[in-house]
Amino acid sequence: MSDDLRPLIDAARAGDRRALDALAGCVDRFVRLFSGSLSPAMRRAQGSTVDFVLEGLSEAFSRLDGFEYTTDHEFYAWAARHIRHRIIDTGRGESRKKRGGNPAPLGDAAADVAGRDPTASQAASAREARDIAAQALLALQVDHPEEMEAVVLKVYEGLSWPELKDAMGLTSEKRARTLVARGLELLRPRVERALGPGGTGTLLDG
Repeated sequence: MSDDLRPLIDAARAGDRRALDALAGCVDRFVRLFSGSLSPAMRRAQGSTVDFVLEGLSEAFSRLDGFEYTTDHEFYAWAARHIRHRIIDTGRGESRKKRGGNPAPLGDAAADVAGRDPTASQAASAREARDIAAQALLALQVDHPEEMEAVVLKVYEGLSWPELKDAMGLTSEKRARTLVARGLELLRPRVERALGPGGTGTLLDG
């Protein structure tokens, strides 16, 4: 496991502002990994993914003294938990607001309305898969940067094959497909250890 961030974290704990700014350079990485985590309603009411990432990282960095560093992967997973908690807490708040309103009776149309969106358990399963895959991506990106970049662009940002080819400066769409396939193969054991067989399929469906 990589421990390249250890000097930065030690310096940041000692009050080195430049080290803290360097750690904050992971903002873009987290924005991309959490890009599919917000519902349209949450974005309209609470802000963009960037806002949640900045707030979560700010909270994490304020608690840096209490974090026991072991590896870079553990640091990224710890920071990601703060971001995820911000998103979950805000989502719960939005749900409470909806329940507190005065919905009009749906009558016979209730079944049709309920069937339009994924159930709560389905949505939770998709979010869990994305979160677990995000942590695995961070662990694998040091040794397999191209494959993980391709998965992020395809799965998390939803780029088409031509767009992915152009974004990564690849020579062909076939190369793009190969990188994504390899990336998913690398992710599959880690995701399926947590979610069981088919967990990577849940990620792609989400």
